[in-house]
Amino acid sequence: MPLWLVSSNLILGAIYLSCVDGVKVHIEVRDYRSEDWPFLEDIILHAENFGEGFVNYEKLRTDVFLKNPEYGTTLVAYDTESGKIVGFIAIQFEWMALVICSIITHHKHLRHGVGRAMIEKVKEIGRSHPIADIIRVDTGDFMEYAQQFYRSCGFEQAAYVPHYMSWNNHQMIFVQRLQRQ
Repeated sequence: MPLWLVSSNLILGAIYLSCVDGVKVHIEVRDYRSEDWPFLEDIILHAENFGEGFVNYEKLRTDVFLKNPEYGTTLVAYDTESGKIVGFIAIQFEWMALVICSIITHHKHLRHGVGRAMIEKVKEIGRSHPIADIIRVDTGDFMEYAQQFYRSCGFEQAAYVPHYMSWNNHQMIFVQRLQRQ
């Protein structure tokens, strides 16, 4: 369960405890800062199906969100014991929805609760958003592990879209209704 640290109604961070192979892992999720970029670039380049083009696109998005927080935000997850950034998530604020644009966990930290911690932080942001009703995310139809992950986080499949970004790119769209506190 997250322990939310709140000051003046702003969420400063969240600490998540996860047990991996009998070892407690402490993950905190915080706002992205420009000095985090080299770590995000490393995470992207070591992910299984991304390359330099995707790195450039993510850099552009993180810069836009940093300069224009009304459009969206990028969050980073880090291990509080080592201080290392172990994942990131970018969310765009759309009309009545928070859209997860990217969520990537460092390959050495998969299945350590990092992705779940970032999703929980997005849910918290969504619950405090004045008009957001859902969180939406999409993933390739071939990425079964991602589909299982989203379902385990409470998302439901809402659509299948053939030829989403290119002729042979088919996407599964998942949504989760936000529960207000």
